[in-house]
Amino acid sequence: MPTKEEINRQIAAYPNPYFFWTGKEVRALPAIIDTGEHIKALTSGMLNGKTWLVVCTDRRLIFLNRGMLWGTEQVQMPLDRVQSIDHEFSWFFGSIRVFDGVNVFGIRMIIKSAILPFVKATEETMYAYRQGQTRPATSNASTDIASQLAKLADLKEKGYLTDAEFQAQKHKLLGS
Repeated sequence: MPTKEEINRQIAAYPNPYFFWTGKEVRALPAIIDTGEHIKALTSGMLNGKTWLVVCTDRRLIFLNRGMLWGTEQVQMPLDRVQSIDHEFSWFFGSIRVFDGVNVFGIRMIIKSAILPFVKATEETMYAYRQGQTRPATSNASTDIASQLAKLADLKEKGYLTDAEFQAQKHKLLGS
């Protein structure tokens, strides 16, 4: 679990943070963000008369509302499930909608200047995630690499891969 200071550093690294009236949600992030997970974008807006914080991390989208005295509402969408993110705006405010193939979750009354940077950062993060650049760490990652190496060795042994192709794929898997 990251510290409050680490969360604040990640937020400060985002060039367009906008989180109006969502200080209590920001304070709750250390308990929500996983170790090794990084904030890529955030903004805030309204839904059903309540302020919500919307956070894009390198793994998921988090929609968070903490009640004034008690209660927390939270919706999470893993990046691999997000089908689309769209937006609209008028003179001062706008909205963002996220579709995961089944559900649509939308936040409105977002300040106009925060919408495009959030959408762009989210799209870039989704693209990177889908390209395998920011996959979540798993406890069986070494087992997975070992099984992939075994499959490559089997393909080489059967003559489907040359030695050079095998070595290139092996270096790619091992990150060397």
